[in-house]
Amino acid sequence: MTAPRRTTTTVAPTDCWYPLASSDEVDRDPLGLRALGRPVVLYRTEAGVAVALEDRCAHRAYPLSEGSLVGDEIQCGLCGFRYDTGGLCVGVPTQSRVPFGAAVAAYPVHESDGAVWVWFGEPGRARLHRVPELPWLADDDWDTVGGEADVEAGFLLLHESFADVTQVPFVAPEISPTVLGAEPPELDVVVSETTVTLRREFPSAPLPRWQADLLGAGEAAYSTSQVGLFVSPAVWVDHWDVSGAEGSSARLRFTQLVTPVDEGFCRVLWRVSRDFAVGDEDADETVADLFEDYYDRVFVAMETAQLVLDLDGPGPEVNVSADVAALKVREIVRSMVADERGPQP
Repeated sequence: MTAPRRTTTTVAPTDCWYPLASSDEVDRDPLGLRALGRPVVLYRTEAGVAVALEDRCAHRAYPLSEGSLVGDEIQCGLCGFRYDTGGLCVGVPTQSRVPFGAAVAAYPVHESDGAVWVWFGEPGRARLHRVPELPWLADDDWDTVGGEADVEAGFLLLHESFADVTQVPFVAPEISPTVLGAEPPELDVVVSETTVTLRREFPSAPLPRWQADLLGAGEAAYSTSQVGLFVSPAVWVDHWDVSGAEGSSARLRFTQLVTPVDEGFCRVLWRVSRDFAVGDEDADETVADLFEDYYDRVFVAMETAQLVLDLDGPGPEVNVSADVAALKVREIVRSMVADERGPQP
């Protein structure tokens, strides 16, 4: 494998597995995209293995994603240079000898839970970092709906939004958990070197109408447990578990997969998983419609906030107790980026 040219970024840490695409987006038709300020092409070998290479021919500035596959090799659509899955140039149409050093960067790839994850840091460090485990996305006991969006907002803005569910009643009151209508209980936040976990236990209250209808719960009161997880710079997950008086329960998992494209621009894969009304296509449609609209609203709000930052710059902030987790996420990410960049003059 040809090692990528080491770069650092002020946008996000490179020592992280990023979910560049859904598994079903990657096939034998080269897919060109950008991540962490660099061009990447994804494709599958004839055996179905996902490959990630630098999306720029070593000969001239032309995207390999505009070319085609020859077996497991990708051929430039402008000059015909061919590259193997490790990024090495293995064929030049105008001569028998391949120029010394002709290669493009190749990135470690891992595929799991319906996503293709790519590592942009030092290749040797990839094996030291586990790809986040999101088992509900591939478990037959759960149903999952989701979508993708290109969002003109920085990835930290998105994570900080995901970390604060108290915004939901204002962004999308019709789907907001009923328990968020009152003052939320005390927030328990646990921080490690690279992760943040928040927990809340809400008192019993009726479920939001959409969930009550799917469960046939009517106005019955359920206690709610929320766990929010900043798993990595690429992943925020929310667990919402409810329990009824007679032992009934239902679980929701909200999975937000974030890949920074460049400063102020991200690609987000969002998923909503449930362990109730499984196999019900009408329920799938209901949940998909509700949360596509919800995430659209969140992303528009974050794009608006990013626009303010771009126009006027950062200003003074007034923080409250609900911001604790978001501020810890900000601190962790900035520390990770600073460690990668090293001492600056």
